[in-house]
Amino acid sequence: MENRDEKVNKIDLPKVLKTALKWFFFLLRIALAGAVLWWCIGRFDEWRSFQVFHEWNDHYEFKGDGTYEDPYLIETAEDLIKLSDSVNSGNYFYNTYFRQTSDIDLSSCPNFTPIGTMDSGYMFEGIYDGAGHRIYNLYISANQLESKFVGLFGKLGGVVMNLGIESGRIYGDYVGSIASTDGTTDAMIINCYNKAYLYAIQRCGGIADNFSAGRILGCANYGRLQGNVTCQIVSYNCSIISGCCNYQESDDYIVPFDTFRGYMYDCYVGSDDITELNRHIDDYQDYIIYTGDQPIEVIPWE
Repeated sequence: MENRDEKVNKIDLPKVLKTALKWFFFLLRIALAGAVLWWCIGRFDEWRSFQVFHEWNDHYEFKGDGTYEDPYLIETAEDLIKLSDSVNSGNYFYNTYFRQTSDIDLSSCPNFTPIGTMDSGYMFEGIYDGAGHRIYNLYISANQLESKFVGLFGKLGGVVMNLGIESGRIYGDYVGSIASTDGTTDAMIINCYNKAYLYAIQRCGGIADNFSAGRILGCANYGRLQGNVTCQIVSYNCSIISGCCNYQESDDYIVPFDTFRGYMYDCYVGSDDITELNRHIDDYQDYIIYTGDQPIEVIPWE
């Protein structure tokens, strides 16, 4: 009989060691793969932002650098459509500057998609300066859109200023010519007016529908309003309204007093003379809140 020592000697130690190492590296690979997967999941939002940036860079280029000194230029209807496409793809343009260089006619766009949407949460958080220019033939119909909250900006978290909507027709459940709703406390509409026809199934505001956290300064509506609730400036609520005009030929109030919980200063009844909007430019400067590096420049209407 073989003794115990002889049995031990017959074990193939190199083979055992090789098998052990094989299992060790197999488990190590599984662990490393799990770690990489976990790392990738943790970086998903970063990769998504990176992808959105490149999608915008490839398809939505504008002249300029997006800075105060060299803003992105909105020169044509196609540029305005590009801005809408980009924001609705997830680019918020936070603290990025845009400047409209001339009047824009949107008659070639039968149904403009609002810039930002209430339903998706995407919003514009940049600074859009109309520079005293107008938009003509702005047509929006919510029947062909996913969102019922419509306006030039469906959801606004930044600033729109020095812009006039000269003509068009906007239809939806909750309508505002410049913006349907706000998205941040930095949202502001400054020195803007509307002459388009607005029709809402529910609420219709000449400048905005629900701007509860935002501010509206030096604005006026001259367009026809139709809906369940209609008001010249906002149709639900706003944080601060200052220097805004209630067109004297309108029977609509500036705000709905049953839902408005904000503050109004220096608002007045005026005519359709756009230059009347210049009367309170200096007065409402104190109500401008802005977290950017440069001040907001209000351009008088001529």
